[in-house]
Amino acid sequence: MKYLLALILVALVAFESLGQTTSVLEHQQDLMKKSDAQYKAGWIFLGTGLALSITAIAIPYKYDPNDGSSNSRVTSFLGWTGFLSISTSIPLFLSAGYNARTAAKLSLEPKALHQPNIGGELPRNIPSLTLKIPL
Repeated sequence: MKYLLALILVALVAFESLGQTTSVLEHQQDLMKKSDAQYKAGWIFLGTGLALSITAIAIPYKYDPNDGSSNSRVTSFLGWTGFLSISTSIPLFLSAGYNARTAAKLSLEPKALHQPNIGGELPRNIPSLTLKIPL
């Protein structure tokens, strides 16, 4: 009986913690912040990758023409690091766009009616379709 009671209490706490909700406005602001951070990180990765790739191309192949030693390790390291950095920026841009599109969503909510009250009682709120684009 004690184990059953303990199990029920743990289950209730788990269900209550999963039942927390946030307002739509807070969720949209969080998505826009996340989108901005991902967009900025995407540009950082893209710029770093391009700089590393251009550096790898600009480094001469031979380090010392008399000795015959080459820079192949350095150029391959810089080239692959630049390629991986550019490849990492693509998913960041895609997820930033997805989060921004999710934040700008259609919602149905009551809006205040701004008309003069000519005859009798008119409803003060009417349902309307709005497009929210947080900037």
